[in-house]
Amino acid sequence: MPSLTDKIVLITGASAGIGHATAVAFAREGATVVLAARSEDRLQQVSDEIEQYGRPALVLPVDVADRDGVFTMMARIMDSFGRIDILVNNAGIGLVGPVVDMAPADLQRVIDVNLFGMIWCTQAALPHMIQQKSGQIINVSSIVGKRAIPYMSAYCASKFAMQAFSESLRVEITPHNIRVTVICPPRVQTEFDTTPMMQHQISQRVNFRGITSESVASVIIRAARRRRSEVIISLPAKCLALGQRISPRLMDWAITLIWNRLAHKQQ
Repeated sequence: MPSLTDKIVLITGASAGIGHATAVAFAREGATVVLAARSEDRLQQVSDEIEQYGRPALVLPVDVADRDGVFTMMARIMDSFGRIDILVNNAGIGLVGPVVDMAPADLQRVIDVNLFGMIWCTQAALPHMIQQKSGQIINVSSIVGKRAIPYMSAYCASKFAMQAFSESLRVEITPHNIRVTVICPPRVQTEFDTTPMMQHQISQRVNFRGITSESVASVIIRAARRRRSEVIISLPAKCLALGQRISPRLMDWAITLIWNRLAHKQQ
């Protein structure tokens, strides 16, 4: 397995959750980490933590939905290091609620961050990776990018789109020795669920515990070292994906049954 020592790794959404844990994990492997997110103060806190491992970290505040800002960020990375080895497209936001009540601005924001943010970062990194004839793009999707669940249609749609984009891109850039990896975690214990667009009375139904950010980060590290194409995390998530492939109609029935039971518990 290739070493990650001195690799230049850009991680979006690095100020919290999976992004924070992944940045620390790469630093422990000896990589040089570039931290990208909107909050400079929070990124600086992550940078301070990484420096405890004796590794440098470059803080670059950016909104990944801003294409010009993303390309400016990439120019800074190239000025600083001259290359980019791994891009981790992790930035993402959620939205809970019925389709009929979905606000256009909220829907647009989810697609702008989760889908277009990934595309802009990929477009910014690819020319440099093609020139290097090496690189890896790791897209942090979700198991709901394999099988959608009710009341998260916008988020699920963005993750399904990420899956399709990744599959197309994987074949397209294979001749350039660039790998594309998709990570599909189940529910993760992060601040994701506390954001304003995730605050809805329906959210109270889904209150089971998820896996930790650190466990996802460890999977990302292994995928980077082994250059995996796709990793579905956890046995229940694998069963959900398999069930969807075998019988979508059966999965509709099962998810409806589970959802109704969750609703009954809340009464």
